[in-house]
Amino acid sequence: MTNLHSKSVSVIDTASNTVAAEVTVESDPLGVAITPDGTRAYVTNKSADAVSVIDTSTNTVLTTVPLGGPPWGVAITPPVRQHGAL
Repeated sequence: MTNLHSKSVSVIDTASNTVAAEVTVESDPLGVAITPDGTRAYVTNKSADAVSVIDTSTNTVLTTVPLGGPPWGVAITPPVRQHGAL
């Protein structure tokens, strides 16, 4: 869950409905998407014009990707398979 004005993302333990961790990200985190395998979270940072990539096993920011403008949303799609590829 993004915390827009505190520059953080809350990790929620769904079994207990409690905050398990807080991850500090860039300015104004707005959107979040999780990869299909659950290993990464991508968080849009509206005022920083960037996306933070979070390792969900360690709850740490791996990298921040600069963009050319403010991101308003984020979505994850599975990789596209080439015809004939395994």
